[in-house]
Amino acid sequence: MAVGKDEAGDRTCPRCGSAAVTRQRVIEHEPCGAIKPEPVFCTADGIVCPDCGERCREVAFIDGDRPWTCGDCGHTFGTSRAETADGETAWQRDATVVLERARSRIAATPSPVNGAGRGRRMLVVVVAVLLVSAAAIAAIGPATFRPEPVATETVPASNPVADGSETDDAVEDGERGRSEETAWQSYRSIVIFRNDDVQTGYRADAMHAVDRVFIEENVPVTQGVIPPLEDDRSSRELCSYLREQADAHPETFEYALHGYTHDRRTGFHGGSEFGGLPPERQQELLQEGTAALESCVGQPPTTFVPPFNTYDEATASTLAEHGYAAVSGGEWFTRAYFNETGPFAANGILHLPNTHSFVRNWTTNEFYSQRTLERRFDDAYRDGDLYVQMLHYPTFTSEEKLRRLRGLIDHAKSKGDVAFMTVGEFARKYERGRLERTETGWRVEESVDSGEPISDEASVTENGTSAGGHAHPPGGTDSTDRSRDVVSEGGPQVTIRARGEP
Repeated sequence: MAVGKDEAGDRTCPRCGSAAVTRQRVIEHEPCGAIKPEPVFCTADGIVCPDCGERCREVAFIDGDRPWTCGDCGHTFGTSRAETADGETAWQRDATVVLERARSRIAATPSPVNGAGRGRRMLVVVVAVLLVSAAAIAAIGPATFRPEPVATETVPASNPVADGSETDDAVEDGERGRSEETAWQSYRSIVIFRNDDVQTGYRADAMHAVDRVFIEENVPVTQGVIPPLEDDRSSRELCSYLREQADAHPETFEYALHGYTHDRRTGFHGGSEFGGLPPERQQELLQEGTAALESCVGQPPTTFVPPFNTYDEATASTLAEHGYAAVSGGEWFTRAYFNETGPFAANGILHLPNTHSFVRNWTTNEFYSQRTLERRFDDAYRDGDLYVQMLHYPTFTSEEKLRRLRGLIDHAKSKGDVAFMTVGEFARKYERGRLERTETGWRVEESVDSGEPISDEASVTENGTSAGGHAHPPGGTDSTDRSRDVVSEGGPQVTIRARGEP
């Protein structure tokens, strides 16, 4: 339940500074002991327990001195306003104390019995809720949407390898069977959709509905998958589903590793599964999670989406050591921890933080208006920025909310000079020097369909230098903190910066 303006006062989120804070109601499902936020129980089929799947006829609401939840970043924090040197840890500790009080009161509260003889407990206790993201999985889709290019310049493609097969670059960028020519195409903005929390046995109908939007709109999406660790029926069903998608539509869906079990293991920046753990433990979790996801989908992940959008430098370094190309957390987090926003390189890996969410209020599952969603994209488009939109499929509980997703996609398409990519595709093209930041947007080297005339302006020579004399960025992943100088058409150099560079 959202609080009124008078109750909230001037309270803001200690994590991201947003004033869109609300108080949370929580449900306890007595038969299995699940204690979760009310929206997690609410489905199209009524009140259903997210842990055991049982439809709930009777529930106990946990209420009282409720914690606050940020509608922008999802952070849940306690009621204390004390400012301390370790503010983030203090807020997390308050929330933990509140949760323990709630559990103690649950254990101490007797259950009254009504006249019909059925037992019901109505509990009033203090609670802090750790918001649970829920799963979003991929689906089947046709060829990826590509707008008309604004400007092109022909580039000789890489020669096939000696045995006649194509190079790894061509295969991984989805260029099998296409023309041997490539061209640099200019775009005002690049859009990435990131759908978190793909997992076993959770709200399949909503999952499929969101997947169909990307299928029908022909737009790629990065799916953050919580790896199935058990060999049970639901895990096998999910993995079979994902493999079919990967085989049928490799250009539409990317499967990224979304943590290990998506548990909050530390209080790092309000809560993290990896950040704040010893590097050795992080490595263990990463290795096991990577192996589980690769076994599930039949391909190794190259993108990491950290649960709760938080991670530390040890996480980034460990990911780089294991061949990951990109990590995508939250922009509010990279601003606070790395002092960076937008794409940047640090600790041997490219960081592509998400910039926006659909959900305005995580307590009521209220979405931002279509006008607000489109205005946020327009701001990024105006500035020629990368736009990374985060979503969680369980929040798309109505046709109206699905229309918000379609509306945002169609609004971005209407601009004409917008490219849609996955996190992994952006990272691969960046590493191989096939994507550049310019003064007004982006230039991307893409394959050219055979038979289509392409402008021969500013063709690129074999040594990687354009006719205008500007050096194209080299590929490679071996540097720890690296930057890449890129050039706009006739303009000054622009850089995707390494962390800490001015």
